[in-house]
Amino acid sequence: MQSAKLWVNGQSGRITEVDQIFLDWIGASTAPEVVLDDLLTPIDNDSTSILAQIHAQLQRDELQYLKAKPTFPLDQVDQMLCFINVEKQELNGVLPLTLFPVKPSLQIPDDYFNNLPPELFDSITDFILLCAPDFTIRRANVAAKSVYGGFREIEGEKCYKILRGKDSPCKDCPLPQTLAKGTMVPMEYYDSSTREFLETRTYPNMDNGGYWTGFTLINRVISHRREQEGETVQNKKLQALGRMASGIAHDFNNMLAIILGQAQLLKAKMGDSLYMKNLQTIEKAAIDSTDIIRRLQDFTRKRDQDDHPAFEEINVNALLDDVVNYATTRTSRLQKQRGVHIKFETQFGEVNSIEGNKSHLRSALLNMVLNAIDALEIGGVISIWTQQLGNRVEIGIEDTGIGMTKEVQERIFDPFFTTKGEKGNGLGLSEVYGIINQHSGSIEVESTLGEGTTMLLYLPILHNKSQS
Repeated sequence: MQSAKLWVNGQSGRITEVDQIFLDWIGASTAPEVVLDDLLTPIDNDSTSILAQIHAQLQRDELQYLKAKPTFPLDQVDQMLCFINVEKQELNGVLPLTLFPVKPSLQIPDDYFNNLPPELFDSITDFILLCAPDFTIRRANVAAKSVYGGFREIEGEKCYKILRGKDSPCKDCPLPQTLAKGTMVPMEYYDSSTREFLETRTYPNMDNGGYWTGFTLINRVISHRREQEGETVQNKKLQALGRMASGIAHDFNNMLAIILGQAQLLKAKMGDSLYMKNLQTIEKAAIDSTDIIRRLQDFTRKRDQDDHPAFEEINVNALLDDVVNYATTRTSRLQKQRGVHIKFETQFGEVNSIEGNKSHLRSALLNMVLNAIDALEIGGVISIWTQQLGNRVEIGIEDTGIGMTKEVQERIFDPFFTTKGEKGNGLGLSEVYGIINQHSGSIEVESTLGEGTTMLLYLPILHNKSQS
């Protein structure tokens, strides 16, 4: 491609360095001892020097380029486009410029774009624009016309106006990099008009002499690809989590076996002592912990269709008693450490039994209560109730904490989403959602920022069984 590079002092406009292509253009062996304005004259504004136009361009939030006319003869070339590479601007104020000769006066033959068979050109679903060097659209395929023009003719319009609704070339246009490197440079962006992620590719068009005569711009919808890439990242996270879970499960289960064994040994020796309830709580917590490890591993691998946890009849109120006993340990510690007082208020109605996995449900309910505790930064009240509504049991968990925004409410059940920073793993409520869904139940969330949050769980009753 016929293009040349110049390095110009940003203050004086004196040329400090040129490449071999430019030396060939002017027929010299070394860089000329001249200023830029001696080599190029402006086209758009004859009263302003090229150097002044460059500085004006640098102040604008748009693509840095300008049109100029060479003062030296160059094979019938009467116009050049000058791109300013701002990203590579040197600290000493030297501006790198790239010159692209255009001939003649952007007058491209009308049959230049007619080499492609119309039926092939218009059958392509990507949006294709064939443009002149000044960004004027010379030809567009049917897909581009339908999306950007409503099937109206868009030839003669500027591509930046049609694609982005701008009055000047886009700052993130990939064309300068494509021209500078001589190869296609893709760029991705979100298009608000189509509500899709698009990939823009520009391909320079050359004549037989190697001069730039325009470019082909291709926009392709990549929303689906980005979704697939997001799913791939998510799967990699799950795989990493699975490896981590497998690595710690063995050692963690060994430690739990010691805790469980000692608790059961003390139970056998102490009989009906006052500490029996505490020992029973320790035993249940150890048993539930081993089940949590299994669930974490199940979360990260594909399960067989018939691989379901064992279900049993569950007394909901007794299950919630266990949860409150577990959570009291956390609230007692907070009161000792930070003087935060948290009060539990329970109101359990007469409800039928449900069917499910006791360990899984206890873990899910505990997770929700612990979240409620975390929301009470300066203390407060957690209300827990049960009532029967037809063939469902309602479990309510309400706190007087900090509440949530609408944006947070919409994402709290997403895997890996957390509002706790490094203190949270982001899996808690997504796991809760999975457990409740596994039990054919549902969850509703009501929250007001600064006032508190209410979680409502609905689980189907076990038919023909009454609460004992």
